[in-house]
Amino acid sequence: MQKIVQVISNHRINKTLSWWIGALLCVSLTACTSDSTIQEEDVDDGSVPMQFSQAVMSAPVRRAASTTNYLTQGFLVSCWKGFGSAKKSVVMDKYEVKYKTDPWANLSKWDYVGSTTEGYRKTQIERYWDSNAFPYRFYAISPCPAADSIDKYFKLTDIELVIPTTYVYQTCNNGVLTAGAEPYMPAQVECPNGSNEQDVDLLNKKIISKDRTQNGATTTYDRYVALPFHHITSKVRFAIYNNYGKETPANFYLYNIKVKVVSDNFVTEGHGYTADLAGSDMLHGTFTTTTKAANDRQKLLLQTDATKQGDLNKATDREHAYYCECADGMLQIPQTGVRMTISFDVYGLDYKSDFTSTDGHIVYDKATKTIHYTDIAIKDDKNNIDSFDWESNNIYTYVLKVSEFYPLTIDFSAELTPWTYVYGNIETNLEK
Repeated sequence: MQKIVQVISNHRINKTLSWWIGALLCVSLTACTSDSTIQEEDVDDGSVPMQFSQAVMSAPVRRAASTTNYLTQGFLVSCWKGFGSAKKSVVMDKYEVKYKTDPWANLSKWDYVGSTTEGYRKTQIERYWDSNAFPYRFYAISPCPAADSIDKYFKLTDIELVIPTTYVYQTCNNGVLTAGAEPYMPAQVECPNGSNEQDVDLLNKKIISKDRTQNGATTTYDRYVALPFHHITSKVRFAIYNNYGKETPANFYLYNIKVKVVSDNFVTEGHGYTADLAGSDMLHGTFTTTTKAANDRQKLLLQTDATKQGDLNKATDREHAYYCECADGMLQIPQTGVRMTISFDVYGLDYKSDFTSTDGHIVYDKATKTIHYTDIAIKDDKNNIDSFDWESNNIYTYVLKVSEFYPLTIDFSAELTPWTYVYGNIETNLEK
């Protein structure tokens, strides 16, 4: 899922008034600091202040579950104008943007203007669009880190991103996910010119849609910039269905599923994320150190027991596949060369007698009408591979289609889906 924050231009304000505001702010600070490189009086006539608002963009991707709404926790943003030119200068140097609600005024808004008395770690002055200084470049992470840790541990410059915290994978037991951890999500956007229709999400290389019928924006302002936040982690999930094509019993179900990693060096935690922004982007970084699975228990990604049953009379096509009690998937640390196996039991088929396959992976017990499948390798038949690479901001769905239960005939496929679902929903309206 993806979360969206928007930068919106306000109504035109008087140029003379903006000059005096900028001058008074600089006087109050004794001297303008290095991040105060925009001269508000130098922008073209009809300058407008930069404001932030949140709006939702829809996406045709199955929802990736989360219990945390990062958007209400604000975000940290750095911005440059004249990016890539000799006139490049800082507009916002690690500005804290807070989500504030005034119930008396019936107003909710993102706010970055204020001082330490308003709860900011430093004085942050209002910034203005400069039509003569495109392109603009924005780098942001959400949620906003604790104020006392921002300058000490985090870097958010035009050449480097440093997130000092730990990302943790998830496992799923009978539909219950372990906590996992995805502490921060990045956004990277370029505004190439003054047009409202050409802003680029640099993390997916796409033009950002400004169709308000799709993104749910509440503003009527014409110029704004969306900051779509993406995932540093991956997600993995598993789906099973059958096209058996024969008469089946009324009770015909799948249970006792176990998906486990069988490759070495399986990464379960990533510590200290760093990305080279001069040569790449915020999603193509590395972890300073990693923690790897120490035992088979930590490699058991997913399991169900006899109390969770996938109805094989319903799971008869891709649309109605059984997602093994974990349809939203599990957070995983991006890595390469992952190999997995799946084990499961099928109840209901009535064969003439007990049997065991020659490789020992399939055993039928006639007394219980149960077939036990053990350690069946998960593959991608189309690409003829049995090991997988997981990249940031993607959902990987491993689909098993069973055509015959004995001899076992399974078609394996791996589906890659961009992880773009909206992360949170906040009602805002800056025009009230």
